[in-house]
Formats: sequence, structure tokens, C-alpha cells
Amino acid sequence: MSGFGTPTHLRRDRLSDRIAKDIEERVLSGELTVGDRLPSERDLMAHYGVGRPAVREALLWLSKTGMLSVSNGDRTRVTEPDPRDLLQLLSGAARMLVARPEGIRQFQHTRIFVEVALVREAVRLATDKDVADLEALLLKNESCTDDILGFSATDDAFHHRIGSIAQDPLLDALYHVVLELLEEQRRFSLSHPDGLRKAMAAHRHIFEAIRDRDADRAEAAMREHLATVIQTYWDIREQTPDTP
Repeated sequence: MSGFGTPTHLRRDRLSDRIAKDIEERVLSGELTVGDRLPSERDLMAHYGVGRPAVREALLWLSKTGMLSVSNGDRTRVTEPDPRDLLQLLSGAARMLVARPEGIRQFQHTRIFVEVALVREAVRLATDKDVADLEALLLKNESCTDDILGFSATDDAFHHRIGSIAQDPLLDALYHVVLELLEEQRRFSLSHPDGLRKAMAAHRHIFEAIRDRDADRAEAAMREHLATVIQTYWDIREQTPDTP
């Protein structure tokens, strides 16, 4: 195969892992760059001297890591890494952690750390348009006083917009993964009679701090907001021990 060089020595055990490692090294070295097509499966089989299952398993693994894009009807390509793909690789172990109370507490604290970092960056980087967009989302959120599902959706949009203003893809990806893991307890907290009212008031304080370019006030408002959500969840859970 022209341009693909000589393969590294492959032992017969764990062939797919070794094929994946060889392709990964070619990408990391710059021999293969973003957008480059890999040889066909048939050519890869001949190149490595292996069967189709080993090649497919290697390509599937590299696709899961975000290094390759595998699509039907086209050759596999080297792709631009997406931080979310990298973090999703940890989701299995993370879900095991969050199935236990101590794991939930760990991810709740992680959410605080991440959102505090995001809101401080949002204060620093927000443009007038960002502030206007955030205010529009806040108003939508405040219109959902009797609609838990609507509130949840606009709550997501408000927090996600803060994350996008911060312009940190890895931190934003971490936030999305943590929020997904906490979705069940987060929804449960909003079912509290005072949950929506307190969250709306907190969103207003967070927005005003960002608008006023006050990072310390934005951090304090975000910490108080998330601490209230967390405490509400554990209070309800204590009253209803069978809560997931």
C-alpha cells in the first residue's frame, strides 16, 4: 500500500489491539493526518496479514476513541478528536460510581468545580451578544413556573450557554458528561415544591453577576445554587430511602 509504510511486528495474540496501536502511532507521528483516508479493509487485512474481524475490531476501537470516523459506503478517515468522545470512554466506570451514594456525592462536587470554572470564564469572555442570549434563555426559564419538563429543558439551555461562552471544549465536555450522570437526581430535586422557585432565583443572580462582569459574585451564586440543589436531593432521599 503506497504511503502506508512497513507494519510493525505483530504477534498473533491480541491482533486487533496491535493493529489499533500501529494505526494510532501513525496518526500521532503525523504520518496520517486529519482527513486522511485509511486503506480499505481488504488492503489492511493484506497489510497486516490478518482476517477481517481483527481489522474491524481495531477500527471500531479507534472510532470509539474519536481518532477515526467509520461510515458505511466510505473509507475510514482520521478525524478531529472530540473531547466528549474521550470522556465517554469513562462512562461505564462512572455509571458504576454514580450507582452508589458516595459516587453521587463525588460527581455532585465535581459539577460544582466544573460549573464554577465555567461561570468565571463566562464572566471574563462574555460579549454583549452572549449576555443578551443568556438573558433570553433566562426569561424562557422564568416562564416555566408550573412546568417541570419545560423548566428542565430551559434550565439545561441556560447552563449550557454559560458553558459555551467559556470556550473551553474539554471543560464543557466534562460538564455535559457529569450532568448526564446526575440527570436522575437532578430531575428528582426539581420535583420539590420549592425547587423551581429557588432555581429560578439562583439563575437570575448568576445572570446578573455575568452581566455585571463580577466573577466573584457569579462564583458565589453558582456555588449557592448547586449546593441548594444537592441539599434538596439528599433531604428528599433521606425522607424516601428507596429513591434511586
